[in-house]
Amino acid sequence: MRPVIIVGTGGHAREVGEIVQAQHAAGQGGALYGMLTDDQSQHGTTSLGIPILGPIAWLATRLAQFSVIIAIGDNATRQRIAQQFGSELHAAKAISPHAIISPHATIGAGAMLFPNAVVGPLASIGPHSIVNVGSSVSHDSTVGAYSNLNPGSHVAGNCQLGEGVALGMGANVIQGRSLGAWTVVGAGAVVIRDLPSHAKAVGVPTRLLL
Repeated sequence: MRPVIIVGTGGHAREVGEIVQAQHAAGQGGALYGMLTDDQSQHGTTSLGIPILGPIAWLATRLAQFSVIIAIGDNATRQRIAQQFGSELHAAKAISPHAIISPHATIGAGAMLFPNAVVGPLASIGPHSIVNVGSSVSHDSTVGAYSNLNPGSHVAGNCQLGEGVALGMGANVIQGRSLGAWTVVGAGAVVIRDLPSHAKAVGVPTRLLL
């Protein structure tokens, strides 16, 4: 198994680093090699004992040597970095040993599943998406690439979330709803009707912001 590079050094990246280390200890992934950031002040330092090797461009001549997880919370930034390296990027999955994943679910390359995340049967999590602490995606639902389910958010069965969707902490999507690409749902909101692409919705039930 290739050693793993984490792109990012913030709090989200540190949490992902601990997941990668736990996976490796369980024999389920490569060893964590280091982190990358474009913040020059961090180069040559460590974060939780993990070496910070240099800028993101450090990867450009080393893509064949490493698996990579883009551990940055902002959806558009994850997309930009993934597209920057294209098909040569070997994207690793970060799946906490404390997540509950149906053997009949599909988890995309580069996805990050945190402790107490739940993914049900025939659910699909897209590449480079985040299912954060205590979040769930129920049966037959699809979460598009580069999406982010913040802690404690829940997607009921038979839902369709497009690319780049962001659910705020504690948000809920009832069964059978569709959310268009790059839609943002505020913390604690309850989605009871379909939402268009690039929408911003808040409240219980949700209302669109102009």
